[in-house]
Amino acid sequence: MHITVVMVDDETLVLDSLERILSSEEDISVIGRAATGAEAIQKVRTLRPDVVLMDLLLKGDMDGVEATRQIRNGLNPPAVLAVTSFDTDPYMRGALEAGASGFLLKNDATSALAEAIRMTYEGDPMISPVLTSRLIASYIAPQTDPLCEAARARVKELSPREIEVAQLVGSGNTYDEIAKKLFISASTVKSTIRRAMNKTGADSGAQLAVLVAQARLDQVDT
Repeated sequence: MHITVVMVDDETLVLDSLERILSSEEDISVIGRAATGAEAIQKVRTLRPDVVLMDLLLKGDMDGVEATRQIRNGLNPPAVLAVTSFDTDPYMRGALEAGASGFLLKNDATSALAEAIRMTYEGDPMISPVLTSRLIASYIAPQTDPLCEAARARVKELSPREIEVAQLVGSGNTYDEIAKKLFISASTVKSTIRRAMNKTGADSGAQLAVLVAQARLDQVDT
């Protein structure tokens, strides 16, 4: 396995730092850098990376959310790992809806960057527990709210196991952690998430987790 990455940030020093962190990873190669959303879209079309590391707070005419949306709407799109400076970033919700596969705090980038890229490439939703709780809380509405009812309609075909796995993702668990808790393999967790995504129309495991939370179903122990 070799993962190719395009990094997007409007600060050269940040790009230099992130590339330096990844330079020692034998299975990850940075094949492109971009400073604007438009440049990121062009680099993705030309270079066809596996993962895009996207700063949400880009300067200029296009922020990271819109760049993510356009990238994910392309042909055979790469996974997008969104990078944010704050756990209360209002752009996170938009990025999730635009198709971002996961979120990483810049403060965690030094220690968690390489593993976050690997998880994103493998389809494992990469959201830290802090970001997960903030993100899901922003979607929770009263049970009588139309958004809650719409979410319930989308998840009604999910099996109890699919709901359980999605809720564990929403609690910040990785596929490996879920596998250990449920005494199943990580590949089974991955196939369960993929099946549930197909049933609900969710674009990512992270989006699925938010959808199940929004439906206000009984929570599993985490």
